[in-house]
Order: sequence, then C-alpha cells, then structure tokens
Amino acid sequence: MIRKLLFLLLVISIMGACSQQETEENPTEGKNFTLEEVETIITEQGIELDKETDLPSENVFIQELNGITPEVYNVKSHTLSVYDFSSGGDREKGFQRFEENTATAEVVEHRAYQLNNILVFYISDDEKMQNRLFEALEELDASK
Repeated sequence: MIRKLLFLLLVISIMGACSQQETEENPTEGKNFTLEEVETIITEQGIELDKETDLPSENVFIQELNGITPEVYNVKSHTLSVYDFSSGGDREKGFQRFEENTATAEVVEHRAYQLNNILVFYISDDEKMQNRLFEALEELDASK
C-alpha cells in the first residue's frame, strides 16, 4: 500500500513539473492581441497605414485562411495584410494553410511576422521597412 502511495505521489509530482515547464516555455500563450493594438503600434512607429487597396481577389496574401479574412493596408505602395486569429494555435494552422496553398507557387518577395494570434504579411523587399515593422511588433509583444 505504501509503495502504491509513493508511486502515486511520484507520478503527480512529475506531471506537475511537466505542466509548469510547459507554461514557462510558452510565456506569451494566452496573450491575444487585437487588430486595433497592431494598428496603433505600427502607426506609433511613424508608419502610415492606408486602407485604400485595389488588389485582385486571387492575391494569396489577402485570401481567407481557416475562416479568417485579413485587414489589408497599403504601406509605401506595398501590401500589408494582418490576420487576427482567435488563438496562437489557430494562427499556426492558418500559416500552415498559407504554406500549403503557396507550396508550388512562385510567391513574390515578402516577410511574415507571427505574434501569438496575429499573422502579418508585408509584401516588399524593402528591408528597412521590414525591420521597422518587426520592431513595432516586438514592442507590442513586450508591452503585454
């Protein structure tokens, strides 16, 4: 009986340690960001977001991913699309779907940013602007 009790305590201790380690490895899990927060942090960096876009519906960067349609902006004549998923897991599935959809296509130069539930595509080879967007999103992540 004592052996069973000790074994049970050992199992419970191990399970508790594993769940605590998982929480520490994913510290931002559960921190969902809103589209408004993303817009605000980008515009606070001096980046102008223009909602006037005239893109063909076939554009892979504005298509629906797992039921989510992005908000699309014009940034210095380049496309910025922001997907606001309900969770980090849904964002991962959405990005996987994008990868599957474009696996055999020749996709133009772009950069993808993934921040918990947010997926952002900036379609440009302007490295300076890519870095500014990345810094803005990092600042948003650090603020929560």
